[in-house]
Amino acid sequence: MDSGEQRRVTVLERCLGSLAAVRPAPPPLQEKVEASNFSEWLQLNYCPTKHSEILRSLQPQEQLTFAAAREDEEAAVEIHWTPVFGRYLVAARNITAGEVLFREAPLVVGPKAGAGATCLACLKTLPGDTWEGCEHCGAPLCRPQCGGKGHSERECGLLTLLGLKHEPQNTSRIRQLNALLAPLRVLLLMERTPAVKAIVDALQSHVEERRDLPIGWFVETHIVAVLQERLRVAFAAEEIRRVCGVCDTNSYQVSEGEGRVGRALFVAASLMNHSCSANTQHWYRDGVMSVRAVVDIPEGAPVTYAYTNVLWGTRARAAHLATAKLFTCGCERCVDPTEMGSHISSVKCRECPQGLMLPPSAASAPWQCRACGASVSAIAIDTLVRAGGAALGRLRPEDAQSVSATLAHLTLLLGDTHYVVVEVKHALVRAIMATSLSDITQVDLERVLDLTSDLLRLADRLQPGLTKIRGMLLLERSRALAELLLRCNTGTVGETAAYLEAKICNIPGSATLLQNLTEDLAKCEEILLYDSRLSEVREVKRRLETLKPVSCQKR
Repeated sequence: MDSGEQRRVTVLERCLGSLAAVRPAPPPLQEKVEASNFSEWLQLNYCPTKHSEILRSLQPQEQLTFAAAREDEEAAVEIHWTPVFGRYLVAARNITAGEVLFREAPLVVGPKAGAGATCLACLKTLPGDTWEGCEHCGAPLCRPQCGGKGHSERECGLLTLLGLKHEPQNTSRIRQLNALLAPLRVLLLMERTPAVKAIVDALQSHVEERRDLPIGWFVETHIVAVLQERLRVAFAAEEIRRVCGVCDTNSYQVSEGEGRVGRALFVAASLMNHSCSANTQHWYRDGVMSVRAVVDIPEGAPVTYAYTNVLWGTRARAAHLATAKLFTCGCERCVDPTEMGSHISSVKCRECPQGLMLPPSAASAPWQCRACGASVSAIAIDTLVRAGGAALGRLRPEDAQSVSATLAHLTLLLGDTHYVVVEVKHALVRAIMATSLSDITQVDLERVLDLTSDLLRLADRLQPGLTKIRGMLLLERSRALAELLLRCNTGTVGETAAYLEAKICNIPGSATLLQNLTEDLAKCEEILLYDSRLSEVREVKRRLETLKPVSCQKR
């Protein structure tokens, strides 16, 4: 590598090395009895820090004293560099599924670019025109004395020049504000802390590649010009362009629940390469990201994260990666027209009942059914998929009946496996289960079991391991099954036991439905250990204590 690249790697290695040295004090001996509260203990010990922290890999089931006090543990990750991939993280040793590779707090957090009104202090989404602006600059706040720390005095002083004080509900101004806020916060942090400037300068920005693209025009018009001409900042135009590139290339979407969503810039996480079959996922809670292995990662293997939604089809993922990240993925899944046998991009053939039209390697080539040989033009298929996407965009996610009707329509249009249909299936599960369990009909609970079983099979192909999608599907499946079992125990529905036996009791070696459900919940709890919905898993487990075993008698 050249001297410039070597300097950037050295800066990041020094950063990671200093972060790895940050260790919490061992907990008091009496905390050993609180091993089930391990994630909360980690949050208490690590959240107060104002910078990233690389842990030497923690397993939640281990004793707290071991996880916190071992000084001879090997680092989980290290930085490598190649001309093709640039700087990226690899496993420094064998890593087991479920281990936390590292945890870090973001350098900055801000609203999502293009989002509507969002509290600048806590990132809460603000409804309609009922919110109050900051009394000084007029920028969106959920309340005048919001306890969030995002909106600083320096930032407030600059934003007074944006004019929101006199037009607090100006939608276009608010979207403009959200687009420039994360870069502005990075610039202000670099101004206050020279060490941060060295780190940001070492991150990938694609500034040259972006210059002649639409995003380059957007940055020049809506961020560089606004910051320099309206807010009168002293930062050079090229520095602003580079910081915008760093934010767009390296930021992650983060959510704290309760409608608080934004984007955040991390140091260590920005060094993970992309994979459509990634070996890690992250959780963000109380201002800290936990990056966790979802499958075993052998020593020397790249530590990867999916930059796109892995339940999108290949062309949708490729379009996102090309425009947002400026590269093309050529992984095993991306070159397989069946997408690991999932057929998530395949479209239903109109000529034969079981046939599927597979995407050709060339975007403009006709699609052909492997069963009957019928072919359809690429334009016709694109029109179908766009129509499906439009229907998805009009979806009312809170209305289960409407979602169900959309699912039936799109299944006829695209087939049962297409990614647009998969998204609607998932939306239907969420819509049904958003209702109080006691108000959900037996038919809908049974449908949730069918849908989650279908989606879990898909997840096993595309996202194997301890993945969020698997955890969430197991949770909704377990909630529905527990409710049916409770009704079965109380005799409120006569056909439930027969349904459960037919649908659930076909697992060799399973003695009871309760045993099956208990095993699913144990796996769900392991996956969602750092998730805000962990309490729901434990609530289902509490409900199980009132159940009597329901036997799975084989027919």
